[in-house]
Formats: sequence, C-alpha cells, structure tokens
Amino acid sequence: MYPTRSLLGRSIALGLTGLAGTATATTAAWPSRPIQIIVPATAGSAPEIIARLIAEALTARLSSPVYVEGLPGAAGIIGTDKALKAPADGHTLLYAMNQVATMNPHLYPRLPYAPDRDMAPISLVARGGYVLLAYSGLPASDLPSLIALAKQEPGKLAYASTGNGSAAHLGMELIKARCGIDMLHVPYRSGATSNTELMAGRVQVKLEPQASALPLVQGGRAKALAVTTPGRLAVLPQVAAAQETLPGFELTGWNAIWAPTGTPAPIVSRLNAEIQAILRDEAFRRRLLELGVTPEGSTPAQLAALTAKETAQWKALIDKTGIRAD
Repeated sequence: MYPTRSLLGRSIALGLTGLAGTATATTAAWPSRPIQIIVPATAGSAPEIIARLIAEALTARLSSPVYVEGLPGAAGIIGTDKALKAPADGHTLLYAMNQVATMNPHLYPRLPYAPDRDMAPISLVARGGYVLLAYSGLPASDLPSLIALAKQEPGKLAYASTGNGSAAHLGMELIKARCGIDMLHVPYRSGATSNTELMAGRVQVKLEPQASALPLVQGGRAKALAVTTPGRLAVLPQVAAAQETLPGFELTGWNAIWAPTGTPAPIVSRLNAEIQAILRDEAFRRRLLELGVTPEGSTPAQLAALTAKETAQWKALIDKTGIRAD
C-alpha cells in the first residue's frame, strides 16, 4: 500500500526536522577548540593587521579563542596551502589577498591547491585601490600626460613592482594594454626597496596600495598621477581616477576569508553572519579606514562571483602577455 497524504506529510516533516536538528547540532558543537586563522602575509602588513582585528572580534562574539598565524612566502602559496589542507571542521580559516585565488592559478603551473576545488568562500572583508605613483621629477602630472610621454619614448620609461607576477606587475601590464604603451618592467624583492628606487628616480612609476602610497604623496616624496578606485579618493580629491581616462578601468586589491572545502554549511553561515556583524561595527570600520582600506562584506555567493570574474580577467592578461612568476 502507498502511504496516505497525511502519513507522507508527517514523514517529510519529520525528515526536515531531523535535518534542522543536525544543522543546529553542528553549530552548537562548534567551536570545540580554538580557531586558527592563517594569513599568508608578513607581520605588520595590512592583511595581517586586519586578520588580528577580525580574530579579536570573533573571540568576543564566539566566546572562544581565535588566533592568527602568519605564514608568508611564495606569493601566499605556503600559507594558503596549509590552511586549505587542514581538517574542514571550521577550526582553521584562511584570511588572504585576492592574488591567491585569482592570479596564482595562472602564474604557477603546479600550484598545490585549486581555488574552485579547495576554497570555500565565507566573506569579503576589505577592499583598497592603488595609486599610480611617479618620481617627483617626471614631466607628467596625470595619466594622460604619462601616456603621451610613454608614446613619445617607447620602452624608455621604467616601472617598478615587487616581482614578476605580483599584483603591481599585473596591474601595470593591464594599464599598458589599455593605454597602448610600452614601458620597461623592473622587479624588486620588496615594496620598500622599489619605493626607494622610485624616489631616487631610477624608476619612474609604480602602482602602490593606497594605504602605503598616501604617506609618500602627502610627504612630497612621490606624486600621484591617478587612483585605480571607481571614483576619486576623499583623501586625494585632486587626483583623477584612472577610469576618467580609461572608461570602465578599475583595479582593486581585496582581502577575504575562506575555509577548506567541506566545512559544514551551518558553520560557514554562522561565520558569515558574525563577520557581517563585525563589519557593521562603527569602531571596527573606522579602524580599517585608518589603515587605508574600505570595509566591505559579502555573502559566500558574492565572494565566489567576484573571484570568478577577476580570475577570468587575470587569465586573459597572463595568457596574452606570457607573464610567469619568479
């Protein structure tokens, strides 16, 4: 005999109740030990500082210890790989820059992780643009005059980056492609060294994250030709956005939180909700703005969509230029 409608409805209801009970039990048992956030960046860098602020806020909200382990090296690959190979139980998270998910897959043929396979998105956290800096003695005051100068002397102007395949390198190649200009790439091992070379005039331009670019501009040690944010920065209102010259151009760096794939959905949802609450806190927002980045949350689906969009952009550029990491 077939079950009656009432019996069938009761069975479905009981099944749904069981699923809800399982989800509740999963989140109720979590966290059962301290949570580790791995950051593939150096101590004192903006991602590492923000991760510690997130950890402090999560510790209070979850009533459980959350600590940060900085594990820099190999363009973020070492720390990212360790985080993604941890048990998928919500006790190990990855706080990282967009490069690990959108650029590295196309720069390293034997990458030990695959973002679409191994990274479970939780939330976007912060976004910041870049400033196109120039040597103070360069006879260009904005992006149009830089383009004109570069076209007059193809290949003569040099731009600095923090290494082949770095965000600053790819960003400048994107600008070159959009402007139709040729400039010499000079890679350095650190941002501090490349800034010193820029101020001395041994290289003429570079892309610098806005947080570290502002002191150079405000101190008169370099001049700003453009910003890569969608609009002008409130702290540099006289500097045009690159898209005023190159319609639709936008280049931002962002940080986000991921978990290893397989982390239970209720835990991912709880983490997302807690992070959104942290990002709405006015004191927390002010702290991030002081660091030169804009607090910006998302749903897991929105983070996945952003990652996919930028992955396609960088793949097209890397395939076209043949850029490979050091």
